[in-house]
Amino acid sequence: MTPSVAGPADRDAVDRDTVLTLTDVRIHNDAADEELVHGVSLRLRRGGVVGIVGESGSGKSLTCKAVLGVLPEHIEVAGGSIELLGRDVTGLSRPEWTALRGTSISAVFQDPASYLNPSIRVGKQVQEVLRVKQGLSRAAAKQRAIELLDAVHLRDPDYVYEQYVHELSGGMLQRVLIAIAISLEPEVLIADEATTALDTTVQAGILDLLVELKERIGLSLIVVSHDLAVVAQLCDEVLVMREGHVVEQGPTAAILHAPQHEYTRLLVAEHEQYGLSAAASSASGPRLPVSVSVLEPVSVSVSVPAPRSSSAPESTEPVLRVDGLGVHFGRGRGRKQALEDASLVIRPGETVGVIGESGAGKSTLARAVLGLVRATAGSVHVGGRDVTHLSGRERRAFGRDGVVQYVFQDPLRSLDPEHTVAASVAEPLRIRGGFDRAAIDAAVRRQFRAVRLDESLLDRFPGELSGGQRQRVAIARALIGEPRLLILDEPVSALDSANRVAILELLRELRSTVDVAMLFISHDLGSVAGISDRTIVLYRSRIVEAGDTARIVTAPTHPYTRLLVGSAPTLTSGPTDRVQRERLRAGLAVS
Repeated sequence: MTPSVAGPADRDAVDRDTVLTLTDVRIHNDAADEELVHGVSLRLRRGGVVGIVGESGSGKSLTCKAVLGVLPEHIEVAGGSIELLGRDVTGLSRPEWTALRGTSISAVFQDPASYLNPSIRVGKQVQEVLRVKQGLSRAAAKQRAIELLDAVHLRDPDYVYEQYVHELSGGMLQRVLIAIAISLEPEVLIADEATTALDTTVQAGILDLLVELKERIGLSLIVVSHDLAVVAQLCDEVLVMREGHVVEQGPTAAILHAPQHEYTRLLVAEHEQYGLSAAASSASGPRLPVSVSVLEPVSVSVSVPAPRSSSAPESTEPVLRVDGLGVHFGRGRGRKQALEDASLVIRPGETVGVIGESGAGKSTLARAVLGLVRATAGSVHVGGRDVTHLSGRERRAFGRDGVVQYVFQDPLRSLDPEHTVAASVAEPLRIRGGFDRAAIDAAVRRQFRAVRLDESLLDRFPGELSGGQRQRVAIARALIGEPRLLILDEPVSALDSANRVAILELLRELRSTVDVAMLFISHDLGSVAGISDRTIVLYRSRIVEAGDTARIVTAPTHPYTRLLVGSAPTLTSGPTDRVQRERLRAGLAVS
């Protein structure tokens, strides 16, 4: 497209309407003599929202760090220009950038806990910014800090002011960071993966807040995400980045409905394949021939009956049966009910999803099945065997048998960094015993092929692999002993969109080639919808709804499930106030 030529008056109007312009920005790594970002151009209008979407390593965050003047050592803007509020800031000194950050431009990032001091009350951290940058007195700064905490809709801001980082949820901490970011009234706010890894309902609340702030105080936003649906919900315009290049950009509606570049088309197709729309049409697309009965709606607690199907008849022994399971921690006044009266059945070859917000009891359920936490009520049967109250010796023997295996959220922490990935995958067989070296080596290679990993990676260490590759290694390790039940606890929440879809596709493929049942735990309804035959919904330690996944997504009955479905961003999401209205109707308190 040939750009239009504007006259002087037109250019003045454009300048007044523009708060940030990037022109052919190139970012170079001097240490490696490598160009990392190749000619990014964008224009952010006053009050506008521009989205940058792409997989890990695409250059999204580097571009934003250049705009903020916080590029890492040896990495610099090697060409092009960055203009902020009419001023060329491309080559500013560190003191000049320090003066601009917070007052003209600010940012919020993923993992808010890592940006806050754990030893200082969060209110004092908001207060400190005001005292240093605006010279307010201690009392005035405290009052303003409480006002800011209230402005980002933190309930009881006086109470929150006095809390430490570990005493607040992830969603509350992200609101604290937003309060700090807007405290000096900047005109531009960059939200770099600001909702990644947050619960669906919490994510919706943060997105609502960003839109409200844009409208209420006139913020202009750059929203960076690997989630195309988040960008679709918020942004007027979108840049799609891959390997340091902008492969497509334009109005959001045009990008979503008529993508031109192959990579953009792939992003749209992936989201449509693994998300609520797919579940609504066919319970997440092509899957094993499992016919699942629909439960009657309930309002408090429900057991999940096994499905009736040709592949899993009622006479088949369940892989997992949980009856009235309860778990509590602490004693007396400090007693906390972490799981209450949970019941479910999983039969061979079936995948059951567990969805709920942080603290709902999802991981407690999984850990109780493994015996890592003590059940205080009810029972757990695995393969017909009661494993609820095994002794320490019995529990260790049960673990060596490998009937149940576990895949964690962060494979980098669950894999030994000093062992090659081949050694990590082989470990379950070595612990079980009875296998010679040749048999173990053959099994490891067989598992590598099963999870679509090249055998050239066998001698690598976990730190040398990508996040998606590490998760494949973790899955291979879990499957090598041929378990009957695979528990996957947030297995894709730490991955970008491309790797998330690849892992979900791998799990669906394994279902047709490996005789294993799966308990799939996630806070992301789209992931659960993409993999599960049936879904149970946990809220405040209780199962509040359960049934066929398609029914849960299209006709939820419990208020929390309706909120969950209404909060999940999709490529066709309406205005975010729709979620606020849904939250009010549900009458639920969400952080």
